[in-house]
Amino acid sequence: MGANSLLDIIIFGRAAAKLVEKKLKKDTPHKELPKRAGEKTLDMIDKYRFADGDVPTAEIRMEMQKTMQKHAAVFRIEKSLVEGCEKMDKTWEKLQHIKTKDRGL
Repeated sequence: MGANSLLDIIIFGRAAAKLVEKKLKKDTPHKELPKRAGEKTLDMIDKYRFADGDVPTAEIRMEMQKTMQKHAAVFRIEKSLVEGCEKMDKTWEKLQHIKTKDRGL
């Protein structure tokens, strides 16, 4: 992980902690979780884990990686970032046709 990424995590984490400290009173109990909480997430994981489309996961990952490297680097301009978002949207659509070979956890 690069120095910029680590710095971002530290700054964001500190800001998030300060916001929670302001908004949350000490000893406030957690809200009750809804019944079957988390099952929707597990269903989504299984959807991709057992996906049997025609686009390999590696192809989608590579396309995302190349798009991020070209259009979302540390030194970027608005035009490049907008272009990258459009390309990422097109790549995201391919998830409907994803094929997962490794179904292990």
